[in-house]
This record gives sequence, structure tokens and C-alpha cells, in this order.
Amino acid sequence: MQQLTLFNGPYSERRKDSTRSRKNKAQHAVNGNLTLWSQETESEREMALFFLDIRNFTSLAEKYQATDVIHIVRKLFSRFQNIIRVYHGRIIETSGDGFYAAFGFDRTVQESVNAAVQAGIMILKALDQLNAQTFEKTLYHPIEVGIGVHVGKVAVGNIHLGSKDHFVVMGYAVNVASRLQTATKELNNSFIVSSDVFKILNDPQVKGETVNAILKGVAEPCELHLIGRAYAA
Repeated sequence: MQQLTLFNGPYSERRKDSTRSRKNKAQHAVNGNLTLWSQETESEREMALFFLDIRNFTSLAEKYQATDVIHIVRKLFSRFQNIIRVYHGRIIETSGDGFYAAFGFDRTVQESVNAAVQAGIMILKALDQLNAQTFEKTLYHPIEVGIGVHVGKVAVGNIHLGSKDHFVVMGYAVNVASRLQTATKELNNSFIVSSDVFKILNDPQVKGETVNAILKGVAEPCELHLIGRAYAA
């Protein structure tokens, strides 16, 4: 009896070609010939890097149901993302309790730094409103965040992982901005910027305490400017 073939003709050939293509790509990856960076990668540019993290997120996730936590994060990030966009920034990556954004895709360094700081100030104001209108009534305590902003040279481009291109902004300056956000916990201040950021600011109303601190992974002590406020006890 003649057996029936489910895939024959042109489709069968395309399927074979696709299989051969995957095998070839896999072999290139094993041999180290397949680069993760796509051809769209650009040269280095100077940008403002913005990190935000929700304070005490672990205790929040422990206390409330997962669906409630997702609702809280969605409400926060929806408002924050709109502010980032208004100031011409772009969120690059999110985690469960935070995100990092970059400013400077179509603006000068000075404009980008000032925009990033103003976005942070507006986010803190928006958070005050959300706390008063929602979280203090439903959770019986405010939500707090930590923000760190730095400026420096980064590489911008796409990394091909799996079947998708992932847009990334990478470089030492990104790591420093992340450490600044982490320092908000240790220095008990909701918004910290580097001296490189502070000296570019146009707004004379942005003031705060200046401290010298050693950031993890940074060899030399850094001059930091605490322009936020202390966390609630």
C-alpha cells in the first residue's frame, strides 16, 4: 500500500530548507561565528540613564496576592511610562519591581540630562498623588521608589536572542546609574544623581545634600547629590 505524505512539494522543500538553516545557525553559534549584535548597532553616544526601583517590593509581594501586586505595578508603571515618554525618554528594560530608561535618542546631552531629572521629579509628584488617591486607602501605607540618574557614553543597538531582536543600551554608565539607584536605600534618599548630571542641570531649584560615597563596582569614591527626600520611617 502506498503511504501518504503529509508534506510534499514546495512546502516540504521549504521545511527542509528551514531545518538546514537552523542547523547551520546552530553550528555557527557553536563555532563562535554568530554574533549577538545585529547590524543595526550604532556607535557610542552620550546619554542620560535612569533607574527606578520600588522600595520594599518583597514584603509587598509577600503580603498581597499576586494578582493584586500585578495591579499595583501596572498602575505605577503606566503612569511612570507616560512621564518618561513626555520627556522624550524610552524604557529599555523592566523587572518585577523596577525599570531603566534612557534619554538622548533625539536630544542633546544637556537636554537629555535635564529631561531625565525632570521626569524623575514628576514621577515622585505623580507617586504622591497615587498614594493619596489609592494606595494609602487600600494598602494603608504609601508606595515609595528609589531613582538614580547618571550620564555617560553607551552603545545602542539590538541583540538577537532566540527569534527576536532585543533593543539594548549598554555600557559602564548604565552600571553607574544602577548603583546610584541602589544607593538610595543606603543613603535614605529617594532620588540621587551623579556630579556629572548635577553640573549640567539648568534648574536652580534642584538642590540637595552632597555626599561622597563608594559605589559597588566603582573604584573611586563618587560625588553624589541627594535631590529627593528621606523615606518614611
